[in-house]
Amino acid sequence: MNAAIVRCARALVDGAERHEFAFAVENDRIAAVDTAENLRLRYPHAQLRHHGPETAVVPGFINGHSHAYQILMRGWADDLPFARWRSEALYKVVPQLTPDQTYATFRLAFDEMLAAGITTVAEFFYLNGAGNAHAVEAIRAAADAGIRLIFARTWMDAEYAPAAFRETIDQAQQRTAALMSEFPRANVCVAPHSLHAASHEMIRAGAQFAEQQDCMLHVHVAEAQYEGSETLARFGCAPIELLHRLEALNERTVAIHAIYVSDEEKQLIAQCGARVVHNPMTNQYLGDGICDVPRLLELGVPVGLGTDADVRPSIVEEMRAASLLQKVRTCDGSALGAQTALRLGTSGGARALRIDAGSFAPGAYADYAVVDVASMDEWGVLANHLVYRAQDADVAETYVGGRLVRSRGQAAPSREALAPLLAALSL
Repeated sequence: MNAAIVRCARALVDGAERHEFAFAVENDRIAAVDTAENLRLRYPHAQLRHHGPETAVVPGFINGHSHAYQILMRGWADDLPFARWRSEALYKVVPQLTPDQTYATFRLAFDEMLAAGITTVAEFFYLNGAGNAHAVEAIRAAADAGIRLIFARTWMDAEYAPAAFRETIDQAQQRTAALMSEFPRANVCVAPHSLHAASHEMIRAGAQFAEQQDCMLHVHVAEAQYEGSETLARFGCAPIELLHRLEALNERTVAIHAIYVSDEEKQLIAQCGARVVHNPMTNQYLGDGICDVPRLLELGVPVGLGTDADVRPSIVEEMRAASLLQKVRTCDGSALGAQTALRLGTSGGARALRIDAGSFAPGAYADYAVVDVASMDEWGVLANHLVYRAQDADVAETYVGGRLVRSRGQAAPSREALAPLLAALSL
């Protein structure tokens, strides 16, 4: 795109409100931050874009973990215990998706995310058993929607999993490499599902693949309480230690959930340079538990937020839940404040995913949201308003790479392609 100068009457920069803030966009990144007048001198032919005092410009929200096809389960599978939710909802619906239905579902989910100011999503994608056809449609949906994608391609070989999810190590390696080659902008990375759904051989192979390809490794770990006792009984160690023994705990590792971990394991995560994505809304929805985010942050672990089951794909809601859950867990109103929650949803999430986003720093992607602040109290603090009071509906516009990709009131993608599936399932 041509250079643009974005002038903001109000902006949230490193957690603090700034007035008359401006930045220049060039080649989808922030090229410079200065006064609008100085930027006009440096970029005389740039397009000028102005956001007035009735709005605030904020960094685009980072969704560190999503399963977009799970939007099809909300509204009817909501109150099942996890085992039934997995077998009677997840395994019932997702394996039936055709590539066309995958595209339609993902367009709906990604559109919801963009409408909520989410500019980057790490999509943890299961439907790989028959090859890359479904993955291609998911990636195409992200490109068409305009959201920045990190495609965490699942590796899964557990016998109990549906055939639509399972593949051999060789198949997973070849198919993942093919997606990387065909879709360099999709940030394809490897995602051994978990310690119970991917064999030890597959997890080791995934870690080696990540090192060879210089990509990240996403893995579910210590999400449910039973995992710890099961891992201890079978292998004589806790889940984080087991990942370490499998040489899959290092600076490339993005540990999803990390709820049931001892303090020694938290220290091991920090020592190995691994990262964590916390999913507070889904952890409540499925009755999983609460991640000890303050201790991880104290140890220097990069932590981000994810929408996981996408019951409501909103990082605004995840930031709020992350803060309030820690206050309840510790009985301390200062346990995780608005500034920390905001970092988890923006720059902290970007750091956890190893992507240049979530801030207005020069060199970062020019991904941002324009938020209507008409309902904000005149005495309020912008960061506090965003975390504790704002709604997704307050997001007026969403920009990715400096390009407008979603406006409030814009029509959602058609659901027509999903009609045969929904009719067959009687949902």
